[in-house]
Amino acid sequence: MKNNTYKIDFVNNTLTMSKAFEEALNNPNSQEYKLFLQLRADFPSLTIIRKTRRASKKARPNKNLTYKHMEQYMSVFKNADELLAQFDAVKRCSLGQSNPYMYVLDWFKKQFPKYKELPDFGSNAPKVIDLETIKKKQEEKQDQDEKKGA
Repeated sequence: MKNNTYKIDFVNNTLTMSKAFEEALNNPNSQEYKLFLQLRADFPSLTIIRKTRRASKKARPNKNLTYKHMEQYMSVFKNADELLAQFDAVKRCSLGQSNPYMYVLDWFKKQFPKYKELPDFGSNAPKVIDLETIKKKQEEKQDQDEKKGA
């Protein structure tokens, strides 16, 4: 019997048990079963609670959005060569950044704001955004951040 399979809270009069402890209660010869009977005899009003798993802390919206997956997404468009060339240029420019992946990711999200949906192959298909425009916007953002810090 493991010590972390149950917890007794005498203040709130509760017994919190894990799934493993609960399954061990099905065997009348187990230590868990004997302990449970003793606890019920000593504390008849004891409330039993089953421990649940903790939920994940936060969603990861960029999970699996790797360079490879970005390239695969861009490769289905008519202007794939142009998009991939621009993507390579952005990746090269990102090497000078403190977080190259975030730099490329920002570019990708601006280029394909609806990347989670099915690609649009009509007249609304994505056009290449000029790299110089992106650089200017990032420089402006850095300047604003520096002014806030000063």
